[in-house]
Amino acid sequence: MINTEWYSIRALTLPATAIALLATFFIVWLILRIQFSKKWSDVYSDAVFTFIIVWKLSLLVTDFKSVVSYPISLLYFNGGTIGVYVGVIVASLQIWRKRHKLGFDEREMIPCSWAIILTQSIYQMLVVLLNDNTTPSEVITLVVLSLLTLLILWKLAAMKQTLLLYTVGYILVAFFQPLGVSQTAVGVSLVLLCMGIVIQRERNIVGGKE
Repeated sequence: MINTEWYSIRALTLPATAIALLATFFIVWLILRIQFSKKWSDVYSDAVFTFIIVWKLSLLVTDFKSVVSYPISLLYFNGGTIGVYVGVIVASLQIWRKRHKLGFDEREMIPCSWAIILTQSIYQMLVVLLNDNTTPSEVITLVVLSLLTLLILWKLAAMKQTLLLYTVGYILVAFFQPLGVSQTAVGVSLVLLCMGIVIQRERNIVGGKE
């Protein structure tokens, strides 16, 4: 989806996509806190904090001269698309590093799948509601992602299969959006899918299934 709206919070003006992202993080954290143990909401909040810090500081890599000239720019700008990818990868590696602490049994994989799927779906839905894109693309996004998310969470299977199904459905939805499959969110979905596959595979190896 294309960002078409900006919102002011006192002296700070943020794009609708940033508002949607922050709101999504809070909503998903709250769902995990209510639905699962405090451990998982803490893991999620740590990953979110890591993502935001890396995303903001990645400006040092993408526009080092501007940061040196105007250090305060770190408060208002970020590393853009590159920063998003780096932030997601670093946050994913953080979760992977904690994998033994989190456990590998099937029950412990459910909160991780919920967090990944809900973060992507709620973010996309809020972006639709906060911006003004073409009506067909907005309706398709809301309807398909809502049904897909409810179906997957209701019939949650192994993490790898769950994320694969969601990612395929998400890519199909992206074809009907203004930016198509080239948008950053699709790439992020693929990165998260890879993380899920790695975690699932390692769990199977540890469990003696391979």
